[in-house]
Amino acid sequence: MYDLVIHNAVVYDGTGSPGLKSSIAINGDRISEIGEIHGLAREVIEADGLAAAPGFIDVHSHDDFHVLTEPDVTHNALQGITTVIVGNCGFGAAPAEAARVQMKAIQEPGGSIESWDGYGGYLDTVDSNPPSLNVAALVGHHTVRRAAMGGVEKRAPSRDELAAMRRSVAEGMEAGAFGLSTGLVYEPGRHSETDEVVALAEEVAERSGIYVSHMRNEGDGLLDAVRETIGIGASAGCGVEISHHKAVGKENWGKVTQSLELIESAQANGMDVTADQYPYTARSTMLFALVQNGTFGSGSGGPMGRSTPDEVLLCSVPGSPELEGRTLQSFVEEWDLPGEDAANRIIAENGTEVLVAAFGMDEGDVRMVMAHPSTMIGTDGLDRGSKPHPRAWGTYPRILGKYVREEGILSLEGAIWRMSGFPAKKFSLKDRGTISVGSFADIVLFNPDTVIDHATFEDPRNGPTGMPHVIVNGRLVVRDGQHTHVRAGRALRRNNTG
Repeated sequence: MYDLVIHNAVVYDGTGSPGLKSSIAINGDRISEIGEIHGLAREVIEADGLAAAPGFIDVHSHDDFHVLTEPDVTHNALQGITTVIVGNCGFGAAPAEAARVQMKAIQEPGGSIESWDGYGGYLDTVDSNPPSLNVAALVGHHTVRRAAMGGVEKRAPSRDELAAMRRSVAEGMEAGAFGLSTGLVYEPGRHSETDEVVALAEEVAERSGIYVSHMRNEGDGLLDAVRETIGIGASAGCGVEISHHKAVGKENWGKVTQSLELIESAQANGMDVTADQYPYTARSTMLFALVQNGTFGSGSGGPMGRSTPDEVLLCSVPGSPELEGRTLQSFVEEWDLPGEDAANRIIAENGTEVLVAAFGMDEGDVRMVMAHPSTMIGTDGLDRGSKPHPRAWGTYPRILGKYVREEGILSLEGAIWRMSGFPAKKFSLKDRGTISVGSFADIVLFNPDTVIDHATFEDPRNGPTGMPHVIVNGRLVVRDGQHTHVRAGRALRRNNTG
C-alpha cells in the first residue's frame, strides 16, 4: 500500500521537459512510482486539471531565524516553496552571537532561540525544531567578519583575523553549508577588498561549494561589479551565483544587456556562472543602507542606484507600526526636508532596522533577465512588519500567473525548471528538484489556468490562489490552500542532503 497517490496530474518533472499526464505514488519521503498507479493508498489526491511540479527551491531566502521562530513559514509554504537556501547577502547564522547582532537589521532573532556552535549547531537546531520546509545554508561573510574582527571595522583584516575567518568558513562547509555569500554594499562586508573574499572563497572551492554575491554595485558600477564577482570565482576556483540580478536607477536601465553578456562570456570560458531574480521592479532593504550608499544624493545614487523619495515605501518600522506603508515622500512633505534628511530623521527616531521597498528598476530589464537561460528564481523575501515587500508572499505564483500564462515570457516547463531542477543542480541538492522515482517527494500541485499571486504593496500578506497542495518529504504541508501545520522539513547538508 502506498502512503499517498496523486492521480492524473500533468507532471512537469523539473528538467525543462513538457508535461505529461501521469500519476505519482509516494512511500515515506520518496517518490516510489510514476505512471499508471493501481495499488491502494492511505491518501489519494485527484489531480485532474492540476499540474504537478517539483517543490520550488528558493535560492535567495533570508529566513535563517524565521524557520525557527515561525516554523510554519507560511509565506513560503503557501506559494509552493519546499526548500529555502538561507544565509544570503552575507547575513549568516553562525557564529551565533555575531549572527544575532548582524541579523537584527533584517530579522529579529528573538530571545526564544538558543545559541548554537557554528553551522553544525545551527543545522542541528533546525533538525531538532523542524520547520515546514527544508533548509540549506550558506556561510555569511558579514557574520564571520564581525565575529573575527570584533564588530564593524573599516579596514582589512589582520593575518590572524583572516585566518579566523577562514576557519569559520571551513567549519561551515564541513558542517554541510553549500557555499559562501557576500553582501558588499552592507556593513561590515562593504569594507572588504577583493583579495579578502577570494581567500574565503578558496575554502569553499576546496569543498566543492559555490560563491554567491549581492555584488558591490547594482547601479552605475554594475558591470565592474559583475566582473569582480566572476573574477572572485575564477581566482578561487568555484562556481558563482549573482544574487538578484538587476540594474537600479533610470540612468542604468538597459545595462543588464551587457551584464548578461559578461555572464555568457564567463560561461563560454568554462565557468559555472548563473544568477537569480525576483519578479518585481522594487527591491527591499534597510533605509540606513540606502542612505549610507548615497541613494538620495546627487549623481547616480551610488552602489545601490538611485530612488526618489516617492519611490521608497516603509515596510517595517519596529516600535512604530503606524508609519508602515507610508512613502518617504510623505515625510519630505510633512517635515519640509530633502529626501536624505527625512530618511536620516526616520532612522534617528526609529533606529537602523527600518526596512523599505524601493522602486528603481525597469520592467523591461526584469523581463530580459528572466528570459535569459542563466537566471533562476528566488524571493529575497523579508516577512517583517505589516507591509513587507510582496515578493515574500507572491514570487512563485506571480511567475506562473503573470509571466508564464499572461505574458509568455517563459514557457511553463521552462519556469518550473528555473524554480526546481536548475537550482537543485546549481546548489547540488541531491535527489531534489525533479519528479523522478527515488527522489524526495517535494511536490507542488497548481492549476496553470488560475494560479496567481495576491500579495500587493498595499496588502502584501496574502497567499496565492490556484495552488492547492504542497508536499514536503512526502507529507502534505498545504492541503486545499490551507497550511496543515505539518512540519516535514529538515536541514539539508552538502553531500548528504537527505
